[in-house]
Amino acid sequence: MTRPYPYYPAKASTGKLPGTEKLVELCSRRWKTKNLGTWVVRDMRGKPGQLSVHATGAAADIGYPDRKTGEAMWDWFLAHTLELGICEIHDYSFGKYGRGYRCSRGEGAKGVKVYANEAESAGSGGAWLHLELSPEMAAEPVKFETAWRSLPKP
Repeated sequence: MTRPYPYYPAKASTGKLPGTEKLVELCSRRWKTKNLGTWVVRDMRGKPGQLSVHATGAAADIGYPDRKTGEAMWDWFLAHTLELGICEIHDYSFGKYGRGYRCSRGEGAKGVKVYANEAESAGSGGAWLHLELSPEMAAEPVKFETAWRSLPKP
């Protein structure tokens, strides 16, 4: 099963979205992560004129305390992409160029691409995950938290 990717092209919102902020809060509680940024109106790095999904308010960069925690987060989110309404995940510390999940490629592991070169990579070496929520989950903190709490803890 695949889902259409909803953020191409991205359209700027007027501020933070409460479901995305709930994601950041829940990650901090569970994994002692840091919020490295949610809503900011800017272009994608290296792509002038194309808005970043951060501009929509549906993206979060979540810094993890160590690589073991980052791997655990990646595994848990990847196992629950559909339930949590996750559209995209970037793991910048995997291999040489990172890896990414996108809903339009399939749920879970089917949607993962290991980047083979710098051109297709979203960046490499960062100790954080970039997560994008569906418009519905990004806007609905109660719905997001209910889905989160319904899933087994990692």
